[in-house]
Amino acid sequence: MKVSVIGGGIVGMTSALHIMEQCSSAHGQLELTVISEKFCPDNTSYGAGGLWKPPSQEHMSEAELKRLQGSFDFLTSVLRTSYAHEAGIFLQPGYIVHMDPIPDPAWKDIVVGFRHVTPWELTNLFPGYKQGWFYTAFICQPRDFLPWAKKRLTQRGVSFVQRKVNSLEELAPHYDIVVNCSGVGATKLASDEAVSASRGQVMRVKAPWLRYFVETDGKNPVIDGIPYMYPNLHNVVIGGIKQTGNSRITNDPRDTDTIWKGILALNSQMKGAEVVEEWTGFRPMRDGGIRLERETLTGTSTGRPLEVVHNYGHGENGVTWSHGCAKEVADIVKTIMAERRPNSRL
Repeated sequence: MKVSVIGGGIVGMTSALHIMEQCSSAHGQLELTVISEKFCPDNTSYGAGGLWKPPSQEHMSEAELKRLQGSFDFLTSVLRTSYAHEAGIFLQPGYIVHMDPIPDPAWKDIVVGFRHVTPWELTNLFPGYKQGWFYTAFICQPRDFLPWAKKRLTQRGVSFVQRKVNSLEELAPHYDIVVNCSGVGATKLASDEAVSASRGQVMRVKAPWLRYFVETDGKNPVIDGIPYMYPNLHNVVIGGIKQTGNSRITNDPRDTDTIWKGILALNSQMKGAEVVEEWTGFRPMRDGGIRLERETLTGTSTGRPLEVVHNYGHGENGVTWSHGCAKEVADIVKTIMAERRPNSRL
């Protein structure tokens, strides 16, 4: 069975990993190819901070919580291995703070040690904020994880092709199943007008004294932007900018200034941090959230239907959702492979 994954970012590569793990010995031989116009370090995932942090929603569906738990469980399984460091996966405690109290998130029992921030912490660490949460979760650094995943897949015989895919139908003569993890590209590939690009700009700084992550709700009236700080293995990722309708692909000095002012207002210690990198990328947003479903395309040039599994629209939470969604994708691929298996003859 020939399967292709479109997309070399965190969603595409995790989908490929889980397909290879779950489907390689099921229902015949699996030939897997990852196709992408850009691979690491030239794609959006490369610049991500990598914090496992779902949306701060009080209510989530059972399917959403299952995906989140699946991602957390996979990262936990890697954490216990000798290659966790190479994969850029480690536990990180930290804070999410709000200007106004909000209900606890639906995922609070998935993370480690979820609690409310104490009055002392609010007064001394986050003056002006009215509420906060503290918990321990994962950071999965895409700039480490993606090369590790590619190496692991290559060792399993997976092929990688760097080119642009202009339509799903063009793959029909070559593959039985196509997994569409094209992110913003789904606007064209899936004719999905709900998909849009949200521009983000981040900086990486040397600040070895920072031992916890911080994320704000972006509602502080005296701070522009949405300040956050995510310690990584080699530096600290700071942000943040979230802009729709801005297609600028280079770093904007005005956004750099906004980020710095927001971070210094949040933590004056960061004034001594040395900037080592600035980066701009585009988050794959989608009205209505993630699209993860099977679609059968008929009327292809081959005369036979093409099975497509869509997995895109993860927005700013690609790392958070990726493994749980990838496991679900692999389950669908496994089902399709079983359906296409020739009937046994006794």
